[in-house]
Amino acid sequence: MRHELRTPLNAIIGYGEMLQEDALDYGLTEYQESINQVVDYGKELNAMVQDLLTTPDIRENPDAVDVSALRGSVVERLTPTAESLMALSTRLVLKAGDEDQTLMTSNLERVHTSAKKLLDMVRQISRHQGYQWGDLPSAVGSAKALDMVQQYQNYVATQKSLDTGLHQNRMTGGRILVVDDNEMNRSLLFDQLYRQGHVVEVVDNGVEAIERLRAKDFDVVLLDVMMPVMDGIQTLGILKSEPKTRDLPVIMLSAVDDMDKVVHCIEMGAEEYLPKPFERVLLKARIGAALEKKRLRDRERMYLEQIQLEKKHSDELLRVILPEEIVKELRDTNAVAPRRYEEVAVMFCDIVGFTPYCEANQPEKVVSYLQDLVEGYEELASKYKLEKIKTIGDSFMAAAGLLIPLENPVANCVRCGLDMIGITAQIAAHWQVRVGVHVGPVIAGVVGRKKYLFDLWGDTVNTAARVESYGQPGTVHLSREAWGRIAHMATGQSVRNVEIKGKGQMELYQVDQIQFP
Repeated sequence: MRHELRTPLNAIIGYGEMLQEDALDYGLTEYQESINQVVDYGKELNAMVQDLLTTPDIRENPDAVDVSALRGSVVERLTPTAESLMALSTRLVLKAGDEDQTLMTSNLERVHTSAKKLLDMVRQISRHQGYQWGDLPSAVGSAKALDMVQQYQNYVATQKSLDTGLHQNRMTGGRILVVDDNEMNRSLLFDQLYRQGHVVEVVDNGVEAIERLRAKDFDVVLLDVMMPVMDGIQTLGILKSEPKTRDLPVIMLSAVDDMDKVVHCIEMGAEEYLPKPFERVLLKARIGAALEKKRLRDRERMYLEQIQLEKKHSDELLRVILPEEIVKELRDTNAVAPRRYEEVAVMFCDIVGFTPYCEANQPEKVVSYLQDLVEGYEELASKYKLEKIKTIGDSFMAAAGLLIPLENPVANCVRCGLDMIGITAQIAAHWQVRVGVHVGPVIAGVVGRKKYLFDLWGDTVNTAARVESYGQPGTVHLSREAWGRIAHMATGQSVRNVEIKGKGQMELYQVDQIQFP
């Protein structure tokens, strides 16, 4: 009984308060006193319902309550004020119609409808007591008035349709979903929230609410507790169990003052629990707090995503200058331990006559050709599983068998070097290159802090550089040690002995062809 009576009272108070705002905002002073009386009647009736139907005796020992006497008390206490409210709302509707006050009429008609519904409920209660009722006051007193009410009902429907299409552009508030099985409550909440600048959608049961929330994004949900099909508590449980809606603020609304339900909803994750009829100022504050919390949560999520994106971008940049295995170690430990690798083939590729070419050509042209060449070399290095170490001017340095185990690192370097010579001839600059390869132990590690550099050190590196520098243009040259690793699968010959500082005489081999697996 308390729940049913509060539904029209909620509408009377809510629309009455909106009418108070309109009368004040638009200078309709002749309506202010009557509208204030409407709100006072609504609050007085709500206090009566609270006083009569929320007593300790009813809560603690409902079976002992004299239901017949209780119904009689409700009818006796509510009837005079409800009839006064009905008469006042009727007069206001007729006055606004006669004066063509379209702005006021739509909400006055809703107050009148709610007042009539309240009287109908009281009459139903009285019938259980055998009371005889006379004719209730008519909603309107003439054919003209009936036409006027229908006209404004059509206006309200049209206005709401227009509002629904336009409210997508409202950016000052949040996106709110109202879930309530009572059409009067849905309409009231829609109008009140829309006035506050929110984008509002309404549904009448929990199942439809879940479907809507899965399909669209909202900022706050106003969820009635007592509904058919699926009640608010069941709906809340599903929303809090799904990732998309788990963090969505939910404000529970109910005309039932049940502390157990209040506690249960909060424990399940509801933001707030507001009783009907709710205070508009309090509802506005609660929605504002929920929206702020949602925005802070969304901002936090956005920052975390941004951090992850920047971290990913940072990792990608590191992978441009460092091998994948080194990036992983650097990310995990914030350092890279230097290591010794025993069987590594080191390759240098150098452009012949690059310095004179630079002096004779425009910088843009030189860099463009060099960019194309280096990109081609990088693709070949990846194809043959070589690690690009660095470029030094016009020299390209790579290694095989360093971080990726290979059956024959020298063979991979030779195959890559022969292809490098081939693609260099296709560049419009018509450059030629020398390629040198040596094999042996190296030390590898990362140096620098602001600009990382993965590099190799040791005699193997120095020797590979010497082999390349003494080679002939358009050829791949190997040291004796490197030749020994591929002599069984390649054709070539010893071409010369050179004096290497600190090493003495060193025999160089030229590779003509190498078998491919």
